[in-house]
Amino acid sequence: MEDLDAEVSFSALREWLASIESRFSIEIDDCRQGAFENALTGYSESLGESLKTLLSRAKSGLLDSEHWSMILHLATNHETRFFRSPAAIQQIVQICKNISHPKILSVGCSTGEEPYSIAAALYAAGHNTFDIHGTDISALCIKTAKLGIYRQHPNISSLVACPLPEQRMRFHPWVKGLVKFEQHNILQDRPVQLLKPNVVITQNMLIYYREETRYEILNRLASMLAVGGYLITAPAETLGWRTPAMTRVQNSQINVFVRSS
Repeated sequence: MEDLDAEVSFSALREWLASIESRFSIEIDDCRQGAFENALTGYSESLGESLKTLLSRAKSGLLDSEHWSMILHLATNHETRFFRSPAAIQQIVQICKNISHPKILSVGCSTGEEPYSIAAALYAAGHNTFDIHGTDISALCIKTAKLGIYRQHPNISSLVACPLPEQRMRFHPWVKGLVKFEQHNILQDRPVQLLKPNVVITQNMLIYYREETRYEILNRLASMLAVGGYLITAPAETLGWRTPAMTRVQNSQINVFVRSS
């Protein structure tokens, strides 16, 4: 009986993975499928369903946008923190040194810590004006990012965020006016609401896609840049990727490319 239940569960998971890929154009790597199955099972049970019965509701068109938003949230990775990659932040500050009004696009920004980290670093470096645009496929993550309320962090000064009770902080309205967020799937054709950024950064999002999809995303990100713009990714995310339009910049800690044509 247990073997039969396991087989039914495995079959339901396969169908869920295919449904999510078809609906949202995203893939869940083999290494994350177990975690997704556990999370989706818990969500199904909270609705009084199983993986199989919730799948039947999905196939019958009985899930509303809130259900799908939660399922998408469970399917994607949201690990992030302030100043997670000091090397990337330092590189962005250096790139923007001689740009009066830099524009930075953060793709897969999760709950917003990366864009706000960039904003804090640029302000500390003397930039009073900039456009930072964070995108993520999860509506729940974008909702959190737009609120701009987090646990206090030692590298976020009171100049950009005000302290709140219980060791919380809220970014000042003027910062939130310069750091915008948008729910967006990079594999869909709708353009991002930031044209010709000076920097596009994506970290630890591409590792969850198959190689051919990863290359497609990288090509899309590169095409968004103006000539002279930079693409920054985490180590290993561009392994095997080549395009004549982009030239690698030497950096031992992160992957950096500049658009040369």
